[in-house]
Amino acid sequence: MKKKLLFIPFLALLWSCGNSPKNDLDSTTDTLKYAIKGFVKHSQNCVKRDSLCATVMFQYPQFESISFNEVIKNEILNIYHDDNDTTKSRPKNFEELATPFVNDYDLKLKEGKSFVNQANAQNSGGFLATPWYMEAYTKVARQTKKYLMLHTNTNWFMGGNHAISMEYYYVYNRANFKRITLDDLFQKGYDQKLLLIAEEIFRKQEKLKPADKLSEESGYFFENQRFILNDNFTLTDSGVKFLFNVYEIKPYAAGLTELEIPYEDLKGILK
Repeated sequence: MKKKLLFIPFLALLWSCGNSPKNDLDSTTDTLKYAIKGFVKHSQNCVKRDSLCATVMFQYPQFESISFNEVIKNEILNIYHDDNDTTKSRPKNFEELATPFVNDYDLKLKEGKSFVNQANAQNSGGFLATPWYMEAYTKVARQTKKYLMLHTNTNWFMGGNHAISMEYYYVYNRANFKRITLDDLFQKGYDQKLLLIAEEIFRKQEKLKPADKLSEESGYFFENQRFILNDNFTLTDSGVKFLFNVYEIKPYAAGLTELEIPYEDLKGILK
């Protein structure tokens, strides 16, 4: 699964006089109408709950806007399809993503017990010892007068020592369902200022001194030991929250890392 790391992130709120967007970030009720939809596909051997089989399961909100619903589905497809993998064409829908996954599992089962034993001997985590699964659950996390925030939890397993669980945030303009980027929310030239603010909070959160290196020896995966932010963020009641998934900046055992920057600290660089 690919990681999307960008230099610096984002958010908008002008505390200037008059036309202040402060109200844009105040929570509101679920005024946009939507229904919870689902997609499920099983491999042929899923005859009971504990069967050795493969399952693909997605759950997501469906709005009145057809175009926005396609955007939401594409976000899930983007999580599970790597554009850098030239051996696989990009799926156009959930069915095209799920079918090869469940078929691959069934094919390996049919290749016989000797294959299973050999695969497990080479992979201590067990290649076919447990069922495979691919899951994504998207929910409406928060709404404001201007923004809609979605939150997706994913789980993925097809053998190995452990499953992979990741989370993704999405912020959209409610008026046109356009996904909000960092440049949409910050003033021009915000990059370095935002990084300095974020790194100071990060180091305090991690109990690091200013001179401590962000190296692999210290348990971090920052390229060239330089702190960076990603594009995985949301807007909370109190600030801009970024989320780093497993393997993104730390080892798997460290789990997810959240970093929230209070709006108060962002005065001067927000639009």
